[in-house]
Amino acid sequence: MASLKRIASDVGVSYTLVSKVLSGRLSTTGVSERTREAILKRAKELDYTPNRLAVALKAGRKGAVAIFIHQHGSPGSDISDRLLQGLSDGLESSGLRMWLRFFKTKEEFVAACDSNLQKEVDGLIVAGVFHPEIIPKFADLEKKRVPVVSVYQDNSPQIRPNNASVDTVLQGYLPTKHLIDLGLKKLVCVQALENRTEGFKRAMNEAGVAIDPRIQVETPNNFYAEDATLGIRRLLKEGLQFDGVVCQSDAQAVGVINELLAHGIKVPDDVKVTGVDNSPLAHYCAVPITSVSSEIRVAGKTAVEMLLRRIKGEEVVSVRIPPRLIVRGSTVRPAA
Repeated sequence: MASLKRIASDVGVSYTLVSKVLSGRLSTTGVSERTREAILKRAKELDYTPNRLAVALKAGRKGAVAIFIHQHGSPGSDISDRLLQGLSDGLESSGLRMWLRFFKTKEEFVAACDSNLQKEVDGLIVAGVFHPEIIPKFADLEKKRVPVVSVYQDNSPQIRPNNASVDTVLQGYLPTKHLIDLGLKKLVCVQALENRTEGFKRAMNEAGVAIDPRIQVETPNNFYAEDATLGIRRLLKEGLQFDGVVCQSDAQAVGVINELLAHGIKVPDDVKVTGVDNSPLAHYCAVPITSVSSEIRVAGKTAVEMLLRRIKGEEVVSVRIPPRLIVRGSTVRPAA
């Protein structure tokens, strides 16, 4: 690996001079144009990359970013794990350390924002379950020169502008359109998140397909399998007909598929089912689930990039990342 010492040795000058030339901090230090060009040339030949942590420390920063997370996602979704991977990717590529804290309540969040926070980090990323009651605390931190960026998947207007998230409306729209394109018209929406339900309604309205209120299943703020299972069981007991189910998590989709199979209903031949998150559950279900990606790892890495720009004093705007539809056996049988 290229280093300042290696460049200094190859060019035949001091380590200090190489450091000043490459950092642009020559000030009154005298150096000939020939020597300066030799240093720059050798650095380029060796593909020298400055240690970003060292640069940050020299600039008076701490070289660390605080990550406060209220873990979220249904069991088996690995949402929080992928979020941490994205955050770690972003920090590692920037040469920064992670100052990690977990919280579940406003009190725990406030306690984590103690005096050490300002002393030890350059900024804060808050992620996971959305807590509207902690939003005012962000302003307090900003006044103390601790810029804050969030990773919330809720599109609530209460969320501040510096937010990285997946487009949750598209998470409802894409699978619904996929089922409609396959010729389905009697669709169930297992409703848990308003924005995903909005996407379902948009796709139905665009296609001119009527929404039958009798076959809709509500599971407010619950992405678990149990409530989805009970909802589908009710529809079957009442003898209501449907040919597709748009779930709002892979866990819900697993519950729905298991219930359908238990009643002798074939997936995808009789009923097609979709999920959200593209989690391990989608791969390992008895019938692999067509799912929409969460893009949470991308959101984590994006949040780090946004925070680094804010630390430099730049303005940023919220980023909404488009999800992808991954088609599997719960909607389309694989080719023989």
